[in-house]
Amino acid sequence: MSKSIVRAACGLLILLVVIAGLAACTTMPEPEYANQMTESTLQAMSDGDYAAFTQYFNPEAKAAIDEADFNTGSQEIKALIGDYIDKEFWETKTENGYIGVYYKADFSEEPEGVTVTVYFEERDGEMYIAAFGLKSPKLGGE
Repeated sequence: MSKSIVRAACGLLILLVVIAGLAACTTMPEPEYANQMTESTLQAMSDGDYAAFTQYFNPEAKAAIDEADFNTGSQEIKALIGDYIDKEFWETKTENGYIGVYYKADFSEEPEGVTVTVYFEERDGEMYIAAFGLKSPKLGGE
C-alpha cells in the first residue's frame, strides 16, 4: 500500500472516532425548565436556604445532602466565591440518560467565574435535579 492510502485510511479512522464521540453526547438548546430551577437553586444556596435549595432535587439527591451538611458546605462555598450574582446559559448535553445543563455564573468573590452543572432527569412527567455541581479556580476543578 502506498503512504497516501495509509494516511487516508488513518485520517478516516480518526474522523470516525470523532464522529462516534460526538454522537454519544448530543448538544441541545437550554430546556424551558432549566433556567428557573437552576436560578432558584443557586439563589437558595447563596441565601443558605436548605428547603429552597433541595425543592427540585430527586429523592436520591435530597438523601445525599442533609441540612447540616448543606449549611456547612454553603458557608464554605460562600467564604470562597462569595454571593451568587447571575448566570448565563452555556450548553446542554444528554449524558447517560440525564440532561446536563451548563452555565457560566458570576459570584461576588470569584473573578474567573464559576461553571455550574445541573443534571436533570424526568420522572413520571416531572423534571428533577439529579445532580448539581460548581467548578471554579477558587473551588478547584478548573
